[in-house]
Amino acid sequence: MRTTEQERRLRGGGVVKRYRRRARRTRPWTPEQPVAPIQQEPRSRWRPGYWLRHPAIGVAFGGLLVMATLYCGLGDLYHRNDMVERGERTVGTVREVHGRKWWVSVSFTTRSGEKATTWINYSPWNEPSVGEEVDVIYDRVDPIGSAYLSGDEPGLLPGILLLAGGVGLLLVYAWWLRRHWNRLRSEAEAWRSRYPVPRLGARR
Repeated sequence: MRTTEQERRLRGGGVVKRYRRRARRTRPWTPEQPVAPIQQEPRSRWRPGYWLRHPAIGVAFGGLLVMATLYCGLGDLYHRNDMVERGERTVGTVREVHGRKWWVSVSFTTRSGEKATTWINYSPWNEPSVGEEVDVIYDRVDPIGSAYLSGDEPGLLPGILLLAGGVGLLLVYAWWLRRHWNRLRSEAEAWRSRYPVPRLGARR
């Protein structure tokens, strides 16, 4: 009997020891255990999510827009001066009318005796009819490419408005970029570092 009780105690003690060892292995994590932080590599600056948020793209886009506006304004003034210097008047005959796009086909003869037929844009409130004779102003250097109906020739006002609009757009856009530069740049860097940032185009 003693031998049997001793064997039971030894067996019970072995079970307890195995249970303790298993409990040590599976015990929950505690803050005292050091864990290395997970570091993610930053995103590339060449990804669209970065440079679409960076204000530098605004400088490039705004510069192109202002340059295009100024170029159109200067081009209108330059073309107007050419028409003043080289423009000639004659009488032409309307051959065809394209009412939806406000274009009319006109045939006329230049002072040098050259016959020309070209499409000319007309004002929607003054539509000519087929067979009607109209006054034509053309550039003697390029009578087909630069011809206008009398009263629709290029003037000073469109060119001046384009130049003034380009300068005003430049000033307003420069003020806006200066005001929001730091915020936009911080959002771009935060997106690159994988921090949560507002979606592109989201209302602020």
